[in-house]
Amino acid sequence: MDAVASRIAKKGTESDISLHDKREGDIALSIAIPRTYPERIQPLLQCLSMSDSAVFFPESADSTVGEEIVAMSAFSRPGVIVAYEDLGGKLLDMLGRRVGGWTLIPRDGSEEKRLWEHLSSLEPARDSGREHWRVDVDHSFDVKGVGTVCLGIVRYGTARVHDKIIAQPSGKEGMVRSIQIFDVDHKEAPAGSRVGFAVKGLTTDDMPRGTVITNNMHFATTRAVRVALRKEAYFKEPLESGKIMHICAGLQCRQARIIGVGDAVELESEEPLAIEEEEALLFSAKPPGQLRIAGRGPVSPLLS
Repeated sequence: MDAVASRIAKKGTESDISLHDKREGDIALSIAIPRTYPERIQPLLQCLSMSDSAVFFPESADSTVGEEIVAMSAFSRPGVIVAYEDLGGKLLDMLGRRVGGWTLIPRDGSEEKRLWEHLSSLEPARDSGREHWRVDVDHSFDVKGVGTVCLGIVRYGTARVHDKIIAQPSGKEGMVRSIQIFDVDHKEAPAGSRVGFAVKGLTTDDMPRGTVITNNMHFATTRAVRVALRKEAYFKEPLESGKIMHICAGLQCRQARIIGVGDAVELESEEPLAIEEEEALLFSAKPPGQLRIAGRGPVSPLLS
């Protein structure tokens, strides 16, 4: 997928997740690739959380492909399979039984052109009119002459230069000094924009991946949460009090201990989580080859 993405778009930031960006007329596209999956499942879950649509390049029907299907259906992501027709048809049928909105592009020499046509035709819903805005940080770093910069996607609302901000879950405050979208300065960034913020008052240590940058000073942070879990049928491990799991909410991945199981799973995270109107996914830290995804569902602070 990295090679295909490089031919479609320009490679940008690279870590365990690589980003490729392209702008053509009114079309702005970012491709996120989990480079260290399947060894680590976190980058796959974070890429799905960042994305409006998934692109699936399977080579065979193995356990890794099975886990990817479970992950994409857990996030209810629509998408496209790029594969030889026999394999692609089988996987399209499997995905179609779990989540809608999937199509097949056969590998016949024209797949890159057809993939670009598919991606450039997407029109995901956006919500730019809300009073508050939210950006989930995927990378942060220092730039000489600029200062601290964070990268992310505006999930809703419209961010503006000079907005006062708070980094959750740490609660540290700062200000947006400048905004860039595809290396061009802007005064504001509506929902759906992939942005680079130059920020004042915050360091890279204050904004690791998963940090929520927002102008909402009443955003909830907590270590104890309740997940109304839709359990994955193929996950066979028991979920019981005392068991150590991992929770993924937005781009935040935290180790957590189950403290109660009833009509929902209650957990206590090792580190605070920034929680809003979202879902969380539970997964185990098993090695590749075994299904690690336990399920996903709405998450809320656990009130004692």
